[in-house]
Amino acid sequence: MALVIGNGAYAHVPHLPNPTHDAQDVAAALKRTGFQVILGTDLDQAGMQNAAISFARAARTADVAAFYYSGHAMQFAGVNYLIPVDAELRDEADLRRMARVDDILGDLQQAKNLRILVLDSCRDNPLADELKRSIGTTRGVSIGRGLAKMESPDGTIISYSTQAGRTAQDGSDRNSPYTTAFLQHVEDKDDIATVFHRIGASVYQTTKGTQVPELSISFFGEFYLNGKLQVTSSPSSSPAPTDACANAEAHWKSAEAIGTLEAYQDHLLRFPTCTFADLARARIDSLKSKVAVATPQATAIVPSGDMTLRTGLVAHWPLDGANTNMTTNTAQDLSGNNNTGMLVRMTATASPRAGKAGAALTFDGTNYVKTSFAGISGRSARTISLWLKTTQTSPLPGKNTSTVLAYGDARRKCASPGYFVVATNDRFGRSNNYHGITVDFPCHAAVTYDAAIYDDQWHHVVITMPDAGTTSDIRVYVDGAQMTTVNAMGPGSINTGSGTDVLIGYDAYQTNGVTNGGFQGAIGDVRLYNRALSAQEVAQLYSNGN
Repeated sequence: MALVIGNGAYAHVPHLPNPTHDAQDVAAALKRTGFQVILGTDLDQAGMQNAAISFARAARTADVAAFYYSGHAMQFAGVNYLIPVDAELRDEADLRRMARVDDILGDLQQAKNLRILVLDSCRDNPLADELKRSIGTTRGVSIGRGLAKMESPDGTIISYSTQAGRTAQDGSDRNSPYTTAFLQHVEDKDDIATVFHRIGASVYQTTKGTQVPELSISFFGEFYLNGKLQVTSSPSSSPAPTDACANAEAHWKSAEAIGTLEAYQDHLLRFPTCTFADLARARIDSLKSKVAVATPQATAIVPSGDMTLRTGLVAHWPLDGANTNMTTNTAQDLSGNNNTGMLVRMTATASPRAGKAGAALTFDGTNYVKTSFAGISGRSARTISLWLKTTQTSPLPGKNTSTVLAYGDARRKCASPGYFVVATNDRFGRSNNYHGITVDFPCHAAVTYDAAIYDDQWHHVVITMPDAGTTSDIRVYVDGAQMTTVNAMGPGSINTGSGTDVLIGYDAYQTNGVTNGGFQGAIGDVRLYNRALSAQEVAQLYSNGN
C-alpha cells in the first residue's frame, strides 16, 4: 500500500513545477511493482487529511506500506511538517493545519513487514521564512533549514532527498534530481537497501556533489520489491569478463554501516572507479573536516562528536521502560558510574519519543526519582541534559511552577544550597508571566529564560555553567537552540553546595514548609556532565536524540 502526494500549486508562495509530475510518475512506478496507490496532487488541508486517513486504514492490513511526498515541508522545534497548497503561516498556531511527519510515520508502523518513508521535500521554503519573521528572532524555538532528522523505527526505511538541515534542488526537468534517481532504480531487481543506496549515489553524481541524500535504515535481512535478479548462463557460452565493480555495492553497504574514515578509504582503494567512489570521497572529506582541528588548550571544550559526548559524562538515566525496573523501583544508570536511582511511587508511563523504544516515565506532581552519585563531588554537574514533555507545571492553587531536577543540597533551601531547574509559567506564583526555564540557587541567585515548552510535545533542554562565575554565565538551550531572552535575573555567583543527591521531578524549594508542586509530565534521558558542553556539542546531543 502506498500514499503518494505531490504539492506544487501553492496559493500564497510561488509554484513548484515538479511535485505534480514527481507524484504521478512515482505512483505509476509503484503500481508496476505491485503497490495499491493512493495518489494526491496539489492537496489542500482537507485533502491531505482525507488522504492520510484513507492511507492509515489501508496500512493496517498491508505487508509493505510506503509514503512518498514531493513539495514544500519545514521543521519547527524539531518537528517536521508537510505543507498543503492552501497553507498560510501567520504564527506557529497555523502549524496545526499541516501534516506532521511523525503522525505519518506512526501510520506506516501498522504494516506487517516493511515501512518506507520518502521525503523529496527540502526545498527552500518561503513559508518558513515568513514564520521566522512572524515570531521574531528572540523566541526560544528552532526553525532550521530543510528537515530535522528522524530515527527510523524497526523495520523502517526513511529516505531524505538531502541531508538533514539542508535544502534540495527542485530541478529544471520534469522531475526533481531525487525523484529522477528514484524512478531509475525503484524497479531494480535487487534488495531494497541496495536500491536506496543506488538512488543516493545517483543523486550525488547528478548534482555533482551539491546534494547528498540521507538514508536511515532499521531493517535487517533482504527484501525485494521486484524479485531477485536471476543470472543464468549457457554451457557453451564463453566466460563473461570479470566485473571490477561486481562487489562494490555489498562493500559500500558494509562501509556505510561502519561509518569510519578507514572504512570509506578502504572502499575507495578497492573500487576507485565504481558507482559509490564519489560518495566515498565526500564521506572522507566530511569526516576529515570534523577531525582537522587544532589541539585544544587544557581549558578548551572538546570538539563535538559521539566519542567526546562520552567525555565527562558522570550519570545517564534513560528513564524508559527498557532501563527501569518497575518491580524493584530502580532506574538504571548507563554512564558506567553505577548511579542507581530509586523510584518513589512511580507507576505510570508515557509514549516514548519518536525513534525510542519502551516507554517514558510519567510524573504526576507527587512522584519522583531520587538518586545519588557514586563517589562524585557536589560540584560535578556542570551540564544537565534532559528531555521533557509537559502542559501544566503545578497542581497547587496559585502556583504554576515545578522542579524538573534538583542537584546537590537544593532541598535544604538556604543551608549549603545546591541548585534546581524549574519549568515555569509563573516563577513564584505571582503575576509575572515568565514562560520559561529557571535555574535557581535557593536564597542566592536565579535566572529565567523564555522557552515555549508547554505544548505536550517532547523538548530537549540543556543547562550548562562554568566551574565558577555568576548567573549571567549560565547557558540554557531548548531543542538545540540557545535561549536569548532573560525574563528574570537574580544576579549572584554560581554555588552548587557540597551534596551529591539528585532529585528528578521533585520540587526542592519549600515555602513555609510546603513544596511548590512537583513536575507533571514525562522526563527522559537525563544526563549530567562534569564539564560545560559547547553549543556544538549541545546541537549534536539534540540531533542524535540524546
